[in-house]
Amino acid sequence: MRHQVSDFLTWLMRYDPGGLRLVRGLHLMVTVLLCVALANGLALFLDKVPAFTMAVLTAAAGSHCLVFTPVSTRQEEMAGILRMGMVVTVLFGVGALIGWLAGTVAMMVLQMAWVGVIAIGFALDGLGGFWQRTGRAISIFWLFVILTSQPVSPGIWLPVLAVLGSVVAFVVRIGLWRPSSEGTYLWVEATNRQALADHLEEVAADLSGQTPHVNVPVRELARLRMELQLCVALIGPAPVARGLSTETATMMELALEVVRDATGHLSEDARGRLRTDAGFSADLGKVSGKLRTGQASETRDLDLKWAEPDAGLETQDQFQILRIAQSFKRLWLLAERGDPVLEAEKQAPPGTGPAWFRLLDWRLALQGGVAASLGLAIGWYFELSHAYWVTLTVVVILCNSLGTTVQKTVQRVGGTAVGVGVAMLVDPLLSGLPELRLALIILSIPAIVVFMDRNYAIAAGFISFMVVAGLHAIVGLPIGALWVRLWDTVIGAGVGLSVAWILFPNRTGETISTLTRAYLSACAAALQDRGATVMNDQQDFADLRQSASNLIKTARSYRAEVAPWSSYSETTSDLDVLVIVLGHYVILYRQARAVVMKAATGTRETAIASLVARMDDRVNSEIAAVLEGRDKQAVPGLADDWLAAMPDAEAAGPKLMTNWVAMLYHARKIVRCLDGLRQDGLLKTASDLTPPISGALHES
Repeated sequence: MRHQVSDFLTWLMRYDPGGLRLVRGLHLMVTVLLCVALANGLALFLDKVPAFTMAVLTAAAGSHCLVFTPVSTRQEEMAGILRMGMVVTVLFGVGALIGWLAGTVAMMVLQMAWVGVIAIGFALDGLGGFWQRTGRAISIFWLFVILTSQPVSPGIWLPVLAVLGSVVAFVVRIGLWRPSSEGTYLWVEATNRQALADHLEEVAADLSGQTPHVNVPVRELARLRMELQLCVALIGPAPVARGLSTETATMMELALEVVRDATGHLSEDARGRLRTDAGFSADLGKVSGKLRTGQASETRDLDLKWAEPDAGLETQDQFQILRIAQSFKRLWLLAERGDPVLEAEKQAPPGTGPAWFRLLDWRLALQGGVAASLGLAIGWYFELSHAYWVTLTVVVILCNSLGTTVQKTVQRVGGTAVGVGVAMLVDPLLSGLPELRLALIILSIPAIVVFMDRNYAIAAGFISFMVVAGLHAIVGLPIGALWVRLWDTVIGAGVGLSVAWILFPNRTGETISTLTRAYLSACAAALQDRGATVMNDQQDFADLRQSASNLIKTARSYRAEVAPWSSYSETTSDLDVLVIVLGHYVILYRQARAVVMKAATGTRETAIASLVARMDDRVNSEIAAVLEGRDKQAVPGLADDWLAAMPDAEAAGPKLMTNWVAMLYHARKIVRCLDGLRQDGLLKTASDLTPPISGALHES
C-alpha cells in the first residue's frame, strides 16, 4: 500500500510539477467553502434572499475569480483576481438592474440578454490575455444571474455578493501558502540537469566497460523534459528565471545521443585510447559538472586535445572521436545558465498597433451569438428542464478554430458521459454515507483544477460528477432525473460544433500548409546567409523558433480537426520536435560552415569550398523538394566524398576538424528532419488541400 501511494505521489508530481495546480485547486476548494459559510451566515439576517441563492452567487463569484486567473507570480495573481472581481461585480450589477426593470418577465429578458453577453464575450477573444479570459468568464457568469433570479431577482445583493466572493478569493489565494512557480521550475530544471549528467556518465561508463552507477533511460529524459515544459509555462510573464528552456533540453538530449552513437561505432583500439586519456576524463568531468550546475569551472573552455589526430587510428575512428568532441562542445555551451528562460515580449510603441475594435473576433462573436440563440430556442421549444446546460456547453466548446472546437466537443461529451455515469452508479453505495458523498463532491474541486489545462476530458468528468452528485445531495433532485445533463450536453455540443463547421469555419488545413512553407522558406533563407554574426545567429534562431511555435500550435488544432479521437490523448506528434530541432540544426550548420570556410586555407581551399557548395546544394534541394511535394533527393557518394576530402588533421587543427565533422553531421540531421516532415501524416493531409508552390525556395 505504501509503495502504491508513493507511486501515485510521484505520478502526481510529474503531472503537476511542484503541486502548483493542486495547491490552486485546494485554494479554490477553501474559497468555495468559506463563501458558502459566509453567505449562509449573512442569510440569517435577511428574509428576502434564500440562503442557497446567496451561497451559490458568492461561491460562483469567488471560484471563477480563481479559475480565470492563471497560475503565475503572487503579484500577477493579485492584479488578476482584483480585475476579475471588478468584472463580475459590474456584470452582476447590470444583471440586477435588468432584472429589476424587467419585472415579471425578468427570466425571459435575462435569457435573451445572455445571447448578447456571449457574443460580446466571444468578440473579446481576439484581444488575448486577460480580455480573452474575461470574455469566457462573463459568458458563464451570466448564467448565475439567470439561475438566481427565480422567482425574483436578488437585486442589490447580486453585486454585493460578487464583491464578497471576490474578497474571499483574494484573501485565500494571496494570503495562504502557495509554492513558487519560479522555485518549482528551478527544482525541475535541477532534476533535468542531474538526469542529463547521469546519462552522459552512463555513456562514458559504457565506453570503459564499467557498470554505470545510475541508469537513465532515454524515455526518462523525455518525461523530465515534459515536466520542464509545464513549469516554463507557469513561471509567469516576467523573464526572470535563468536556466534550461525546453528547446535547450531537447538539443542536449540530441547531443547525448550523438555521444552514445559515436562511442558505439568506435573500434576497441579507439575505445582503449579514450579510456586511458587523462584529457578525455578531465573534459568529461567538466561537461558533467557544468550539466549539473549550469556554472562553468575555473577553466573557461574544454581542452579537447584528446580529439587531435592519431596516426595509429583509422579514419572512421578519428571521425567518431571528432563527433564526440563536437558534442562535448555543444553540451558545454548549452549547459550554461545564462539567458532568461522566457524572452521578454516585444511591446509595440503606443499608437502603432491596430485599434482595439479591429482586434475583436467578430467571426467568433457571430458564431457564439447564433449558437447560443439556437441552444435557447431548442431548450424553449422542447421545454427542457435544464435548458441552460445546452447554452453553457456552447460557451465551453466553441473556440476560435474548428480543430480546437472539435477537441473540446469530444472531451466535453466523453467526460460528461463518464462523470454522470459514475455519479449514478455510486449513488446506491453512497446513499447511506452522506458525509462520504459530500467529501467526494468537495474533493472534486481540486481535481478539476489539476486536470483542467492538461486534459479537459478528465476535468469534465469531475465537473459532471460534482454537479450531479451535488444537486442530488444538496437540493434533493432525484439522481435518475439528472441523466438529462448528458442529453443537454450532447445537444449543446452538437449545436456549437455544427455552427463552427458551417458558419464561417476557421479550418486550419490551409493555414498548416502556409505556415509550413513559410517556415521552410525561412530556413532556406537562413542557410543562404553566409556572412551572419553571432548576433545574427541568435536573432535568426529566435525568429525560426517563433515560426516553429506558431506551426506547432496550429498543427495541434488541425490534429484534432482530422482525428477527433486524438483529443483524449496527451501524446504529441513527432512534428512538435522536428520543427524546433530543424531550426536549431540550420543555425548550427551555418555556424560550422562559417568556421570551415574561414579556416580552410592552403592547397585544399578550392576543394573544400567546392565540397561545401555541394553540401549547400544538397540541403537546399531537399528543402525545395519538400516545398514542392517531391520525394527525397538522392546524391550518391556525397558522404564518402566528404570523408575523403577531410583536411589534413595535423595541419588543420581541432577547431577546423570538429567544425568539419559538425557541418556534415548537421547537414545530415537537416535532411533527416526534412524527410520526417515529408512523411508526417498531418502535414501530408494538409498539403493535399493546397497545390505546391513552385519556386517558393527562390522567392525566400
